[in-house]
Amino acid sequence: MEPQAYDELYQLEPNHWWYRGMRQITEQILQPIIGAKTDLRILDAGCGAGGNLSAFARFGCPVGLDYSPLALAYANGQHHGRLARASIEALPYETDSFDLVTSFDVMVCYEVEDDMNALREFARVTRPGGYVLVRVAALPALRGPHDTVVHAVRRYTDGELREKMEQVGLIPVRTTYANSILMPFIFVTRRLQTFGLSFGTKPKSDVNQTFEPINKLLMGLLNLEARWVGQGHSFPAGVSLFALATKPG
Repeated sequence: MEPQAYDELYQLEPNHWWYRGMRQITEQILQPIIGAKTDLRILDAGCGAGGNLSAFARFGCPVGLDYSPLALAYANGQHHGRLARASIEALPYETDSFDLVTSFDVMVCYEVEDDMNALREFARVTRPGGYVLVRVAALPALRGPHDTVVHAVRRYTDGELREKMEQVGLIPVRTTYANSILMPFIFVTRRLQTFGLSFGTKPKSDVNQTFEPINKLLMGLLNLEARWVGQGHSFPAGVSLFALATKPG
């Protein structure tokens, strides 16, 4: 990501509707496999400023990895000693090391030369019977200036991501799109933003400081999605895509 995106991540991650909502959906997807466990060894591959490491702490011992020194500098404040600098295509961990490997919006980036290599590494370091959860940008039609800022060069469909996971030996357990309620608005907004680039407008991230009443409203929409996902349902389209898979035992 661009340096400004890491700055925004660090500042907004604790309270911004999108980050909080994505954590709620993540928790609903993981709850059936985690239950009341508190001793899991967890890797967040591409941990950014470390917000998800804080969220995962109650489930066990999370460690984080990122390629960006800036991201690690932010994360180091709360997670000193549990961080590593490396690419997700070459994880510095032994085979079968983790009960759960997560990676959120990292495989999409151009810094990842081959997303299949990343998935192979996720599968390698996951123990048999363990799980891999990834979140990626969804649907090529939703590409916009935000993708430029966060270096996203890939957007996935459900079927494509399932197939890639199967090719590296993982068994998909469930997939769902997310940020679905707002998808029509986001689609139109990104088309207008793309049109504006032709008049010299600079690309900007979609994630920015939000007026608190609007922040609460949008958070409420993602909470509705989280409850729906928690009941075992999936969304047929959305701005993001989650995929949970297991490594055969």
